[in-house]
Amino acid sequence: MIKYRFPFMAIIGQDELSLALILNLVNPRIGGVLIRGTKGTGKSTAVYGLPQIAPLIKVHESCGYNCSPEDPGRWCPFCKSCQTHTIIEKEVEVVNLPMNISEENLSGRIDVERLLKTGDKIFTPGLLAKAHRQILYIDEVNLIPDHITDSLLDVVALGVNTVEREGFAVQHDARSLLIGTMNSEEGELRPQILDRFPLSVTISTIRDVDDRQEIIRRNFAFENDPAQFVESFRDVSVMMKQSILTAREKLPETTIPESLVKKVVDFCVHYMVDGHRPEIVIVKTALAYAALELEPFVEVKHVKIAMKLALLHRTRDGGLKKAVNASDIDSWFEGVKTDPEPDQAFSMEYDSQNLSILKGGYLTPSKKSVKASPN
Repeated sequence: MIKYRFPFMAIIGQDELSLALILNLVNPRIGGVLIRGTKGTGKSTAVYGLPQIAPLIKVHESCGYNCSPEDPGRWCPFCKSCQTHTIIEKEVEVVNLPMNISEENLSGRIDVERLLKTGDKIFTPGLLAKAHRQILYIDEVNLIPDHITDSLLDVVALGVNTVEREGFAVQHDARSLLIGTMNSEEGELRPQILDRFPLSVTISTIRDVDDRQEIIRRNFAFENDPAQFVESFRDVSVMMKQSILTAREKLPETTIPESLVKKVVDFCVHYMVDGHRPEIVIVKTALAYAALELEPFVEVKHVKIAMKLALLHRTRDGGLKKAVNASDIDSWFEGVKTDPEPDQAFSMEYDSQNLSILKGGYLTPSKKSVKASPN
């Protein structure tokens, strides 16, 4: 029996949410989105509709880890052991994380009894293996036990899952597009967990009367004939999927002016935004947005949107201050215009000859200090 999902492109009035999800498809290395909003605002509907516009992925048939055929150096044991491979294309899946999941079911299980008795190393993959290169969805993320959330976010940040028991360790890739949804009325997330979500969107009930009436019409149409309703949005969904593919191709050539990067850094310093992760996420998101619009370089509008998606959920001054708001970002860019042709693009190259983590290879002089080797 075919299970139809409400089309992503049929969602009305949640433009910021749609953009945040689409930008993560353009550049999956952005890493995910936290969606906050009251009940009945379409949070889960948007997530489950996302595969309809996500580009297909190539995998080896029967591989339980969704290994990429184009990256043999990171293949799982199954893919490495096969003499010949059948490569297929498949739709990205939404892998749902159950609220009561155990550590073993999340990360995978090593058969310790068999390992100790016979020495056989048997590993049963967990949900993280299934979610590799997929969409990992956590509904009501604020209600998931903290130890599960901490383990999950660490793996997502590293892109690798490691399971160790009795001197035996297993590693496998675990790069997922992490999407969490929550209703703040049911409790908030700890700041440490909030910070691990690259982007966040807060959505609310739509107030426009025309939009609300159209939501009713589309809901009835979907319930009465889901197949026909999904088909009516197929063309526009294919167009969006193609736009995402085009943006992915253009992304490596897209640049961001050095002046805008400095503007972002100055903002984060001035407002005492915690950590360095926000600035990295802002640049990634702004580049993805420019590529989606087929622009050769990032403009002010791209940076402002990226900052609003990346900063409104982050603490400041070591957690003593609340997050900035959208008006702070708008004010920061008042009077700043995009140059027709920016003078200098921000360089992503680093000095490979400077292997020291200390500027110049020296510690700040003091009575007890000693010269630190630059090597």
